[in-house]
Amino acid sequence: MRIKAPPQPLVFRFEDATALCGAVENIYQLSPDVPSTLCRWQGKYFLQVNAKLGLRRQLAEAVKGCGDCLGICPVLFAFCLEHGEEISQDAVVQLGGALAKRKIKGNPEKS
Repeated sequence: MRIKAPPQPLVFRFEDATALCGAVENIYQLSPDVPSTLCRWQGKYFLQVNAKLGLRRQLAEAVKGCGDCLGICPVLFAFCLEHGEEISQDAVVQLGGALAKRKIKGNPEKS
């Protein structure tokens, strides 16, 4: 049986930019091209990730210790996006890619 609708995106919440960067770096290592959107509302960062069903558990584990996995809550994310500030429409690719390049430049053994 096929699922007719695409899976709903996962939403994560982070207290600060350091936690966000750690989580995005971990997500980028798992799936560097996963679609994502990032916004900031009331001093917290909210990241929505459109992951395939098979990748969801791994993403939740990758973010553990950095932030909270709020689960499937696109309405909450839409509210945060509307009332907050949109930062990126492709956060994992942009931020994760930048963090990965920084790591490679800082460690010549990996290049």
